[in-house]
Amino acid sequence: MPIDASQYAGVPAADYLLELVDLFDNSNIGIGVTDAGGAVRRANPALRRLAGWPAVGQVEPSARALLGEQTWARVTAAALDGRALHNLPATFHRADGSTADALLDVNGEADGAALRLVARPVFRGSLPGPDGTAETDVRDWLGQCDRTDGAPLVEGLDEAGVTALTKELEDLFELLPVPLHGMARTAEVKRTNQIHLEFLGCADEPTRFVGQNLLAIFAVEADLVALGASLTGAGAILNFPTTIRRLDGSELPMRVYSSAVTRGDDFVGTRCYLFFDDAADAPGGLTPASA
Repeated sequence: MPIDASQYAGVPAADYLLELVDLFDNSNIGIGVTDAGGAVRRANPALRRLAGWPAVGQVEPSARALLGEQTWARVTAAALDGRALHNLPATFHRADGSTADALLDVNGEADGAALRLVARPVFRGSLPGPDGTAETDVRDWLGQCDRTDGAPLVEGLDEAGVTALTKELEDLFELLPVPLHGMARTAEVKRTNQIHLEFLGCADEPTRFVGQNLLAIFAVEADLVALGASLTGAGAILNFPTTIRRLDGSELPMRVYSSAVTRGDDFVGTRCYLFFDDAADAPGGLTPASA
């Protein structure tokens, strides 16, 4: 996973892992990994909430049952073909009999051994909204996003456990089907992943993005002002439409989901994910219609 090494010089391995656990647990989008049969290996709180799954430690749920056979067949076929699906409309079938509409981005291993899921509610509005407000559904989702403290998990691991979980989470984030980046308090990019570098146009030169000022990729200054105000006010950004500038100067319409990383009362950075408005813009992906 590409990181800005200068920002992690001298950082203990457990502290580095704690940042990865925080990125997983406290993102405001759902992230999960399943095996070939749909058994859930790992799911963050946002995915569990959207899916209606129980807390960790109870009976583990099935992504196959959640998606239904038709959707499960589509996402696994795409994964076996070595492709990703983006913005796939899905109906989640919860264990209590209720349903929830979601958008999925999915990829996996070509041998079918694992499937990586990123899920979002289907929002009517955004945060921030066009007039500085947000639709009720966005506010409701934000209100359910309680912060999880990963320290007890990390403190309970020995050295081998820290190494193993660090590798697992780094591999997951590096191979996710959606771009992610972590921003430092001073706006430099601390970490990113493969698809982010690919769509920006610097997969072979990650330092053109990692360690650089993040704000340069946002093409609309008014959007930057709105995004900054939302992070400092609400502590989050949800489903916000903006324009991202690639390194060759071309631009793409995308959606931003982000949340503030804090230490005490101090803002220290962000956890941010970008989603392609047009799935055809994603590197090597499939649109729902073509899957």
